[in-house]
Amino acid sequence: MTASCSNPQNTLNNYANYPVKVAKQKIEYPNGDFSFSIPINWVWKVENYENENILLGIDAGSNPDNDGFVDLLSVQKIKSFGNKTNLKSEFEYYLELLETNWDAEVVETGKTDLLNQDAYFLHTKSDTGTYGEIETISFVVESETKGVFYNLTASASQTDELKKNMAILIQCLRTFKTNNSG
Repeated sequence: MTASCSNPQNTLNNYANYPVKVAKQKIEYPNGDFSFSIPINWVWKVENYENENILLGIDAGSNPDNDGFVDLLSVQKIKSFGNKTNLKSEFEYYLELLETNWDAEVVETGKTDLLNQDAYFLHTKSDTGTYGEIETISFVVESETKGVFYNLTASASQTDELKKNMAILIQCLRTFKTNNSG
């Protein structure tokens, strides 16, 4: 793989190890299913989805920056869209979708232990070169129910603050915890 010197690729590892501190608040799904932290000044809401495969979720967002761009975190508990029963096959299904239905650049994909449990990730970004377009890192992790998974998504605008903002998002997703008794 070659990368331009003027536009080096940031990887999940780069973001995960980028030193940045931000005050956080813990938020929890109302039934206690899961929790994670978000930056203290962010707004969040419980989502009601029209899709029967998306069981529940929370979306959180930053206030717009000076250019009007926002960063987003989303956690969804989903029933496998591809009727898969294990984490690896669910991830492989996502990769198939990515190859056939996605027009963004794939930065990297693979298995990670970033969340202190088995997880796979997809890292994509808009490749038009337009300032402020989205870069996304999504994780898929298993739930306590066979064939049900959590999708954790961090989306940051490709601005001058991208590395710092994505590092904050990854820090927040690292706090994700399920309540397996529910």
